[in-house]
Amino acid sequence: MSAVNNVRLMVKVCEMYYLQNLSQKEISSRISISRPQISRILAQAREDGLVTIKINNPYSRESRLEQQLIQHYGLSDALVVDSGEGDSYSRMKSFARQVAAHIDTCLGASSLLGVMSGHTISAIIDAMRPMSRKLRAVVPLVGGIGAEQVEIHANSIAQRMAQRCATSALSLNAPAVITEQKAAEFLRKEPAVAKVLELGSSCDVALVGIGSVSLEATNVKAGGLTEEDIRYLKSQGAKASVCCSYVNGQGQEVGQELMERSVGQSLHSLNASRIVAVAIGDSKIEAVQAALSTGRIHTFVTDIATAQRLLEES
Repeated sequence: MSAVNNVRLMVKVCEMYYLQNLSQKEISSRISISRPQISRILAQAREDGLVTIKINNPYSRESRLEQQLIQHYGLSDALVVDSGEGDSYSRMKSFARQVAAHIDTCLGASSLLGVMSGHTISAIIDAMRPMSRKLRAVVPLVGGIGAEQVEIHANSIAQRMAQRCATSALSLNAPAVITEQKAAEFLRKEPAVAKVLELGSSCDVALVGIGSVSLEATNVKAGGLTEEDIRYLKSQGAKASVCCSYVNGQGQEVGQELMERSVGQSLHSLNASRIVAVAIGDSKIEAVQAALSTGRIHTFVTDIATAQRLLEES
């Protein structure tokens, strides 16, 4: 009788492994069965229902939503947290605090991290504690988005993130959007700007927000985009912005004229990076759907309420 068909032996091996906490090597030594056979016995025991594993998951609702998002949008991973049901300010504070505790799991040692501008990314960085692992560097992915609210600009966020992981940050000293295309082309060729753009396009992880295309969007209120820019993007069918890319409801990049006047990364230029996108709120539903439809987002981070709305409307 083969080892995997010997139920008595299978029970014995499972008790030693699961109840007595012996390693496969220790079991192999005790009962003179090779480690590959031990591994096959344990696998067969689970397949036959002799061993069942139950996880008492206090985050079962979040885990279920994560799996549904992964399957529906073809993501590599998702993180859903419970940010409560308070006002938008308290909900954002809770969201940022919980995500900050997990964001380092997205980063490997010596990673080159790219960061985008925005309130959500800024709140997460501010909620982070000093990291034990050191990053290679932190790079802003876009230029400045206006003369106001400098704390949510990518340069400022990169500096604060660098302080939390004891590394250096670069600065992209250019506006995110230029009035004239030729001026944007000139700026992108400036050595100091070109260096940061080149590093940003090769970052290991890109931490980005998802913006809506409206007059209430952060990059409009901060002065980065004008009302005319928003009218143009809407005429092109744009539903979302990610860095310097604008995408329609089918996840296709649009707004080429505005992209040509931009200084920063696009979804295309971040092709080699793992993109981690964060967004919450009812006002972001349409934008998130569009961004996730691009197929370029690897990991999506949100809260329960947003995840539920996304799945209901999909």
